[in-house]
Amino acid sequence: MQPKLFVYGTLLAVAEHAMGALLRQNGALIGPGHIQARLYMIDDPDAPGENSYPGALPSPDPADRVHGELYEVHNPKTVFDAFDDFEACSARWPEPHEFLRRPVTVTMVDGTDLPATSYLYTWDISTATPIPSGRFTQVAPDVR
Repeated sequence: MQPKLFVYGTLLAVAEHAMGALLRQNGALIGPGHIQARLYMIDDPDAPGENSYPGALPSPDPADRVHGELYEVHNPKTVFDAFDDFEACSARWPEPHEFLRRPVTVTMVDGTDLPATSYLYTWDISTATPIPSGRFTQVAPDVR
């Protein structure tokens, strides 16, 4: 069985990001779904006010949902090595890592739950902007 990856931000197909293209070249879209988490827009600490990106944090509240896409990853080493570096959680990045690849349960639109992994945010969110809809595309419809 191939591993699955849930994406919810700049790696969504609509974003047309190069890293998302890598995922689609080395995997297959299973479909849309959601995880039990809260979504935030993070102001980049390296470029405050100039760059921001989404970060999802697990939530104990079943009403909290982050919407995204679930992929089956056909070439895990290629994808996860590249994504760990992109998400700044590979061995070459200092700890504590801003994002970590963690197990999640993805609820598909038909109600089926599937195990996967996703890159979840780990740093302080006190200055982050909540995205109550859990949909990154609603706050950044033209993201690239």
